[in-house]
Amino acid sequence: MPNLLSSDALIAPLFGDSLKGEPHVFDFSSANPATLSYDPANFQAFQSAVYGELERSGKTWGLGKYLEERSTILRNFPQILSEERIYHAGLDITSLPGTPLFAPLDAVVFATGKEEGIGNYGGFVILKHERVTLSGVEGYSFYGHLHSRHIVSEGKRVAAGERFAVIGDGGDSGGWFTHTHLQLITEEARRRERMFHGYVSKADLSDIEQLFPSPVMFFQH
Repeated sequence: MPNLLSSDALIAPLFGDSLKGEPHVFDFSSANPATLSYDPANFQAFQSAVYGELERSGKTWGLGKYLEERSTILRNFPQILSEERIYHAGLDITSLPGTPLFAPLDAVVFATGKEEGIGNYGGFVILKHERVTLSGVEGYSFYGHLHSRHIVSEGKRVAAGERFAVIGDGGDSGGWFTHTHLQLITEEARRRERMFHGYVSKADLSDIEQLFPSPVMFFQH
């Protein structure tokens, strides 16, 4: 794994103090038969299924795993399946709509927007970090499924711990259950025009550190 952070960099909690206790870790893999009922085209049903599981766990927030194989959930997205991009390249953090997000490190807002359509990111923010080196150059962090009435704009500097977004739902989440998708992106991935690839193929896994390194160390709570 590359050395992602400068030696004196301190990561601020992405959710501030809003996440209490330990998370429920979801199994969104095709090995879980419950995923056969998940349908991003039916937001309310999808939301009820995921949040019902969270409630039964007794936890107040949840995590979806990095590099998890998710072919069943992706079954209605032929482009992704045709490219065999079935491995989740980010970390999903499940929390309620309107939950604020705070910059983990000092950053410049690289891009904001809304990716339309069921199964897409909905509202998103991309931060560029000068003190994160991914494959030897500056890196980016990506946040999807956000409220699309953005509170930051391209070019704005945000300090570690500064609020920069809130979680969306429904149309703002691309139909996915309420959460944010956190992903680290290298300059090489940007150069290959893969910044919006939240899933990767088996062939990508051998090169994953050069494209989308693990975001786990970037997520403090």
